[in-house]
Amino acid sequence: MLSSYAVVMPSMKIGGGNRVLLQFMDEAIKDKKNCKLFFLDRKGDVFDSHYSNSVPQRMLGDGVLSVVLFSIILSFKVRFDKSIVAAIVSDPILSFFSFIYANKRRVRFVQSNDFLLYEGNSKGGKLFNSIYQYFFKISQKYQYHSVLFNSTYSLNSYNETLTSVQHYSTKYIVNPAVFTLKYEKNIGIYPSVGSIRVCIVTNAHPRKGYQQFLEIAKHSKLKGVNYIVISQDDLDSELKSVTHVKPRSDKEYVDALKQCHFVLSTSTFEGFGLALIEAMALGIVPIAFYNPGLDEFNTEKNITIIDNVVDFDNKITKIASDKDRYIKLSDSAIKSASVFTTQNFYFSMMDKIK
Repeated sequence: MLSSYAVVMPSMKIGGGNRVLLQFMDEAIKDKKNCKLFFLDRKGDVFDSHYSNSVPQRMLGDGVLSVVLFSIILSFKVRFDKSIVAAIVSDPILSFFSFIYANKRRVRFVQSNDFLLYEGNSKGGKLFNSIYQYFFKISQKYQYHSVLFNSTYSLNSYNETLTSVQHYSTKYIVNPAVFTLKYEKNIGIYPSVGSIRVCIVTNAHPRKGYQQFLEIAKHSKLKGVNYIVISQDDLDSELKSVTHVKPRSDKEYVDALKQCHFVLSTSTFEGFGLALIEAMALGIVPIAFYNPGLDEFNTEKNITIIDNVVDFDNKITKIASDKDRYIKLSDSAIKSASVFTTQNFYFSMMDKIK
């Protein structure tokens, strides 16, 4: 029987966190490793054919109790699969139940400060957040083979929040990669004052700063600016300048990005800022409110940092009115993104797993 690596995911919802683990699977299969994908199959999720090498174990789940029940069932499937030698889990709730497959080599890949996942999130409520954080602390006492972090900021934030539970060192940092769907620079696509397209990749979580984005879109004095909101969540906006896109595949996601001159990040917390760097790989010029998670890849200082809507207007105008400067920033963005290859990510992960 071939030894297999299990990747355990909460859904097939299109998004950076899931995509990172699917990238690992793709590279593992190229490296002639046997992989199996275990995930909760939620209504409305699309299994992207780009990941046709995956082996899904479909489960149904809807609502908190169903997610708990099917997460337990899913975990037992991992446990009783005799071919599995190692299991990688990123989702914090699924990690609660990873003790079930303690007979495997367990690897936890942390992509944010998960302890604060529902902090300030009205969707869960204070009671839910308290219960979640209680079980989260318990789960941090599990003896994983490896606990890996996607950035220095994620690791430091984790250590600061959970000092009484566990402490990790920099040797556990593994940066994710820009995903492998072929990127091509938007050649000849340049902004001009009066014709500017700005995209934001976001979701409904308060830390993503969608309300901050709406403030910019509503109060900006710039004329001829159109905004594209790329999200799997239903985010409302009555502004005529805002278009919402809900990609059904990675190709649709990239196609939406390619329409834009600038990518905006309003997040107050990003473990790595994967959506921003994916846009940068296309040569889309990044603009962001500062958060330390960006430091991992802002080595060229090519991310334009803003503080408010006036700052946004001034800096967008300055860049859009200078074609040479835009090209320079675009090329620099591609250079920054090119470091984060799927091969580097895969071999770093495998080194820690082994």
